[in-house]
Amino acid sequence: MTIGIAEHWFIKPSDITPDSKSILGSGGFGIVVKGMLHEATEVAIKIPTRFQSQEESQLANEMRLFRHIRHSNIVLFHGATLMRINGGSPCLSLVLEWVNGGNFGEYMQQLRSNGVFEADGQAFAHKILLDVARGMTYLHKLTPIILHLDLKPANILVERSVPPRGKITDFGLSRFARNSLPQHKVGTEKYMAPEVAHRKHYGPAADVFSLGRVIIWTITGKLCPELISSTSFKGLLQTLDEVALSCLEEEPHIRPNFVQVYARLTTITTTTTTTATSL
Repeated sequence: MTIGIAEHWFIKPSDITPDSKSILGSGGFGIVVKGMLHEATEVAIKIPTRFQSQEESQLANEMRLFRHIRHSNIVLFHGATLMRINGGSPCLSLVLEWVNGGNFGEYMQQLRSNGVFEADGQAFAHKILLDVARGMTYLHKLTPIILHLDLKPANILVERSVPPRGKITDFGLSRFARNSLPQHKVGTEKYMAPEVAHRKHYGPAADVFSLGRVIIWTITGKLCPELISSTSFKGLLQTLDEVALSCLEEEPHIRPNFVQVYARLTTITTTTTTTATSL
């Protein structure tokens, strides 16, 4: 195992204390458990449940991208280590910042189920969307640009603070934007830009489209195959809807870039309440 060692990312397994009973999330890749680094720092450990060539390549890609990223609205990468699951062979695993509030999708669903979205959730949602736009602006300003390619509510974590903070996570499908990109579908279908879905050349505008889908889901609580904009939105929701519409233009060159999206979101005046952060 040489990944991470030569580039000084590798963390000795003895420096990590995982809590196998504290599962933060799970998916096709494996599980995320909470742990302690050097007995002092709470971390999230991303452990694959299977480790074939595709998973190894995806993890290696995620680590190499994380090496270039340091931003307050992006989950911090501590390094890589080896972890065992149920006594199996050691698996290359990511050691990431632990974010205490779960993901944005779960947060918003809870706000809606508690019936407090109208009263408390709008300002909270605006703050998280603003943070995501800020983090994506940073990624798209790097040289070379980093494309996330799987932006969705589940990949936005919430730090419970006053005000709350959104952090982008999961760079397994991300890549550097070069002169040309492989023409294959990548990401989550419902949030995927049409040029990606149709296996055409894609670039930074694909991430902008995904944010547009995230905004539509945020203000309506659902995603429709067709773009439906409601004229009944008022105030904050109306402005968010307008931002989403611009992000969801069919032609990539018509969409705004993240600098423009962030600037538009910052013009919205709102006060974030503490109710959402206490859920």
